[in-house]
Amino acid sequence: MSLIAAQPASPAPSVFLAPSILAPVELHPPFLTGRLVRLRAPEPADDTLNELFNDHGVRSGLGMPFPQPTESFHAWVESARKNPEHINLIIERLEQRGAIGMCDLMKIEAPTRTAELGIWVARPWWRAGYGTDAVRTLSRFGFDHVNLHRITLYVNADNVQAIRAYEKVGFKDEGRLREAAFVHGGRVDQLVMGLLPDDLTSERGEG
Repeated sequence: MSLIAAQPASPAPSVFLAPSILAPVELHPPFLTGRLVRLRAPEPADDTLNELFNDHGVRSGLGMPFPQPTESFHAWVESARKNPEHINLIIERLEQRGAIGMCDLMKIEAPTRTAELGIWVARPWWRAGYGTDAVRTLSRFGFDHVNLHRITLYVNADNVQAIRAYEKVGFKDEGRLREAAFVHGGRVDQLVMGLLPDDLTSERGEG
C-alpha cells in the first residue's frame, strides 16, 4: 500500500484540527472510529511499530527497500507533525488497544480540495478487514471534515490484496504508471486510484 506518515511523537491531543486553509477548524474527538478500527494521533510508545514496518512484505509495498532504525521513525513522525498539509494517524483495533499500522492524508491542497491517502497494516493483521475499514474511516473524515472533493492513492499493480481493499471502499482505477516502482529486484507498474464523495461505500454487508 501507499507510504504513510505519522503525527507527533507525543501524547495524543484532545482534538483533531482540520487544516484551516481548507475549511473552518472543527473540533473532533481524540480518535476516529470505524466498524473495526480506531484512528488516533501517535504516542511515544508507538515506536514499537517500527519493527513491524521493517517486515519485508510491508516495506516492499511502500517502495522502501531497506529497513529503517527507530530514530528514522521518530524523525518521520516529527516531520509530519510540523506539516500543515498532513493528517497522520495510528490504526488500532476496537477490541484491543495497540498500534497495528498507520494511515494518513498528505499533500492536502486547498485550491483543488485534493489529498493523497497512504496506509500500511502490519502482517499479523492482514486479511481481517482492518485496512479496508481504516481507509473508509479516514476517507469519510477527509470528505466530511477536511472539505476534500477528491482523494488519490498509488498502489503497486501486483498488490492484489490492497487493490481489492481500496475497491471495496469505492476507489476507482484511473490509470497505470508503467514500471514506476522497483520491488523485489524488478520494475512493476503502479495504479492510480481516485475517490470522490459519491464513490465512498458504506460498510454494510462486509464480513
